[in-house]
Amino acid sequence: MARRERTPSEGPRIGLALASGGARGSAHVGVLKVLEREGIKVSAIAGSSIGAMVGGAYAAGASVERIEQEWLNTDLPKVVRSFLPTFPRAGLSSGGELRKYLKSMFGDLRIEDLEIPFAAVACDLDTGEAVVLREGPLVDALRASTAIPGIFFPVRWGRRILVDGGLVEPLPVRVCRELGAEIVIGVDIVPRPRPTTPEGRRTWRRLAQRLGEELKGRTWVPASLVGLLAEVAEEGAQEERPLPGLYTVINQAVAIFQQEILRLKLTLWPADVLVRPELPPGVSYLRAAEGIRAGERAMEAALPELRALLSPG
Repeated sequence: MARRERTPSEGPRIGLALASGGARGSAHVGVLKVLEREGIKVSAIAGSSIGAMVGGAYAAGASVERIEQEWLNTDLPKVVRSFLPTFPRAGLSSGGELRKYLKSMFGDLRIEDLEIPFAAVACDLDTGEAVVLREGPLVDALRASTAIPGIFFPVRWGRRILVDGGLVEPLPVRVCRELGAEIVIGVDIVPRPRPTTPEGRRTWRRLAQRLGEELKGRTWVPASLVGLLAEVAEEGAQEERPLPGLYTVINQAVAIFQQEILRLKLTLWPADVLVRPELPPGVSYLRAAEGIRAGERAMEAALPELRALLSPG
């Protein structure tokens, strides 16, 4: 399907680069909601992993309301089915349930026939290079871009073996420009490193202060007990932080790795408008509404910057 050329009166082409980030991808929906509400037309979309999933749906013509509803309708059984363990050699899950779901949404649509120019980014498992998918079956491209190593089967694409694009291109600004975008809005939802264990010193100090306030003046509480509790609290305040568990260490290492790649990529290919939703800790597929709201707030805050770029002269 041929895509018409832009006329000068239409203004610059706006592109969306949607980052990887798993369940944090609900924020992408909030960004799309604001752009639609403000009448800002998107002319190109590039996405990695969950960014490809949301962006591909929008490029295929799915309404923002439909995409939002898909997120809000996600419940525990649906999440479990998508990650249903099959224990094959190449990953915990074959991704069959996810593919079935994508097929029900997109059928046999091909990328080159989408309403909005679109690219999904995957990673070649043999070479480590980014692979930009701009033609071919949309369902297979989305499966490849979201094939989390060790979780989902890699995807065969010709002679290549592809996995999650977030490994090498967490925020595909460069790819979006290659699609013809003149102004790129980059939506960064890549997980950031965060404290791995609670700061025990602060907790114990708060406890000691609270005990002192609560027990002060209580004549029925023996002074010896008050002194003992305060002493225990002060001793606890001197304890070292506990070491994080294995899962936390691995998660943190991945976040550090991704942030460093993101920093380098944005240095080379900066977005014109960088949107960074403040997502609540522990956001999940079961708390999509919070992520959507975070995306809306972040895009609303970025509107003045975007409008300044769009204004003539």
